[in-house]
Amino acid sequence: MIIYEIVLMRIFAVILSYHYVFAILSLALLGLGMGGLLLKKGGVIWPSISTNKLILSTALAAGIITALILYLTQAASPSWSTPITYTVLFLPVLPFLFFGMTIASFFQQAPERSSLLYGFDIAGGALAALLTVSLLNSVPATTAAFIVVFVLAAASIILMTAESLKWSTSILWLSTLLFAAGGIWLAPQGILPIKNNQSKDINRLLYDASGNGRVIETRWSAFGQTTLVENDQLPDEKMIYVDGAAGTSMFSFQALLNDSTLRSDLTSNFGQFFPFYFLNENEKDSALIIGPGGGRDILVALFGGVSSITGVEVNPDLVQIVKDYEDFNGGLYTKLPNVEIVVVEGRSFIRNTSEKYDLLMLALPVTKSSRSIDGYALTENYLFTVEAFSDYLDRLTPEGRIIFVTHGNAELYRLLGLALKAFEKRGIPNQQAMNHLYSVSKHNMPALVVKKTPFEGKDMQERHAALHQLGYDQGDYFVPFQEQASYLLPVPNDSTSTIEWSMFDQNLYDLSDGTMTMENFAKKFPLNISPVYDDNPFFYNFDKTLPSPFRQLYGLLVLGLGVVVMVVSVKKSPDQVKIGFVKPFARHKKMKWFLLVFLLLGVGFMMLEIALFQKLSLYLGNPVSATSVLLFSLLLGVGVGSLSSAWITDRLSLAVIFSTIAVFFLSLTYNFFLDKFLASAASVPLQAGLLTGSIGFAMGFPFPLTLRMMNNHGLEKFTAAMWGANGLASVAGAVTAMIIGIEWGFTEVLIAGGGLYLFASLLFYYIPASGSPFRSK
Repeated sequence: MIIYEIVLMRIFAVILSYHYVFAILSLALLGLGMGGLLLKKGGVIWPSISTNKLILSTALAAGIITALILYLTQAASPSWSTPITYTVLFLPVLPFLFFGMTIASFFQQAPERSSLLYGFDIAGGALAALLTVSLLNSVPATTAAFIVVFVLAAASIILMTAESLKWSTSILWLSTLLFAAGGIWLAPQGILPIKNNQSKDINRLLYDASGNGRVIETRWSAFGQTTLVENDQLPDEKMIYVDGAAGTSMFSFQALLNDSTLRSDLTSNFGQFFPFYFLNENEKDSALIIGPGGGRDILVALFGGVSSITGVEVNPDLVQIVKDYEDFNGGLYTKLPNVEIVVVEGRSFIRNTSEKYDLLMLALPVTKSSRSIDGYALTENYLFTVEAFSDYLDRLTPEGRIIFVTHGNAELYRLLGLALKAFEKRGIPNQQAMNHLYSVSKHNMPALVVKKTPFEGKDMQERHAALHQLGYDQGDYFVPFQEQASYLLPVPNDSTSTIEWSMFDQNLYDLSDGTMTMENFAKKFPLNISPVYDDNPFFYNFDKTLPSPFRQLYGLLVLGLGVVVMVVSVKKSPDQVKIGFVKPFARHKKMKWFLLVFLLLGVGFMMLEIALFQKLSLYLGNPVSATSVLLFSLLLGVGVGSLSSAWITDRLSLAVIFSTIAVFFLSLTYNFFLDKFLASAASVPLQAGLLTGSIGFAMGFPFPLTLRMMNNHGLEKFTAAMWGANGLASVAGAVTAMIIGIEWGFTEVLIAGGGLYLFASLLFYYIPASGSPFRSK
């Protein structure tokens, strides 16, 4: 199930915008929870249903839905793009509905064995965390989805040996096996985003008016789908896309040398090159380029005369494509002795190197795609935070500078806010910090240059003159130590009106002369440009309110909370209750308390998982390997904890109380001592694994023990329903974690998740003995 979930997220990362990946995860959890709740109804509709048939039905549902998603998204015309998007968003609910029914059926049949069942279930998830990376590095995600179908069909053989074999089961098994084999054989090796999805850069090249765009090759890995595209109108340039987005150019090096017009695109037409006009030889001995992609930034540094260049790229497939096409690009990553390419996450490299650089360059390092296998994190998150900016300044030589290229003013202003906060931490107030930077603009792509030491007035006068002469004034720009000039210009076709034109960006000028603070600027700006930190690293979230889809999901949370309140507050007799699913809670008062506990555990589990992964990924670097290690260690810890709980035979409530309190105190400890725990870079993966495994061990006790307590109180027939409620609560936990993380930070998420476990323990302790299901053994 977990392999299928991860594989499906990799597929959706290509066909849809990256922010839908989280929605897919939430819908999967929704289907999983609903499956547990619908198990009893399924038995009424399909009386002969067995766990074996449920497994085969799950396999068929997964295969059919995957095939349908691939067909609809690849065959639909552009006019159907919006209906197709919403259709495929909800299709995955069906296979996860069957997954939920299948797993719940195991618990329903043997609730007294919940510790063992849950332990092996979670241990299987831990194994999946390791296997998925290897699987996705070996075959395309489209093929991997049908391998999951094949594995499910094979798993059903185990149950066939324990049942009397029926012809209907044999036919169903054979059909599933053939379907899986057909899917593995026929699954497309490469897929494209839904047409007309403008957030996917690849669509603009493939479906432009010329019709000459075409895919050269596609490569899959756990990192996603990397696609190389060419267009006859750009013979000296090829584009590389990751998951159909974040296009990066790979140029013909020989063509650049021979064609001055083409070369000018990197020099006179690109803001990143502007600072090189003024650098002395001793100011460009070394450059660190984060996210060089297809090599454009490397070329800028080479033409700028940098002696030694280090490029840090997180995507190994992208680097390998550039290396494989060395005949086209002149061996940019293979043949140049002064160019070194390191495959690692940029922020991790910065934190773990002691080298100093004259130049640090970050030009458009935006992935627009989910990279972690759990679907929560984006690669670029930790590159643009206040703490990241401080790290960049630490890695500069005394005369070093950082060169950013942005997509527009909103990014420029937010970057500026990060820089000012970083300088403020060094004791340099905002007004003085503005003397450390200047900005230029070309083709509506502003470049921000930040120097470790202040610029001098004479240097800025020279740059001011040059930016006008060279055309780097095509938008808002700013140079310190220069006076603002404003003019009244006539409005075209209106002789009675004038418009005021200011030479510099008035906002930046006001910051430099102290008439406005960054906080006031952020408040009045229509988009969210407030500084972001490592604790809430959502640089590309410019919404002043909750971004989509969290606004919509928040409404569902409120609705779900209302349903819970209605259920636990019911005081009528069963005969007076009209709503079917409320009747058991009116008949069995103890069920209310069990429901609350399972809901708290479901919400708390997801909040802790997301917060831990988000915070620890900063230390681990590579997002794919990081989440693989964390997911494995967390689930292994939970599995071992659950298996260990099987040894507890009495005082189950006391064991639950101790384990939930342990989870709470561990979450507090991790929040305040994480830096000290992970101080040694060499042993970070091991230490991170031990941290997640230890809290996972404590988290493995409450769920199976509470299921066993239900069995002790004669409520075993509601086991599947409580499993389903816990699954639905996981959806709420995932959504709540991201909302709190965006609005406040993941420190608060971790504390809140641990607090929910603590609250669950208080329920056990404070419920009166006469009405409590938790006082007996």
